[in-house]
Amino acid sequence: MRQKLQQIARNAVVAAVVFALPVFRWQSPGLARLIVTSTPPGAKITLNGNEVQRPTNATLVVGPGKYKIAVTGGPGNVNCGEKEVTVVAGKDVTLSCTSSGWQ
Repeated sequence: MRQKLQQIARNAVVAAVVFALPVFRWQSPGLARLIVTSTPPGAKITLNGNEVQRPTNATLVVGPGKYKIAVTGGPGNVNCGEKEVTVVAGKDVTLSCTSSGWQ
């Protein structure tokens, strides 16, 4: 139960940062950046099962933890299935999706 509540809290932080604060100084303590790109850009990003309201190429400011990212569709009809990544506060994680999959 505790783990589920922690995941819900982490998702709430992601939603608040990604959807409500598009202009945010990411260097704030305790936050990290997920940089999600695709070739070509314009594909749909899904974060922990929730569609992000911005297409690739996008920078998402998130709290530390594990996230599941998928990138699909767009002009190049890319299909990079769910990938789990771990982010650490103050660090960037870059994910690149192409027609060949995750790079």
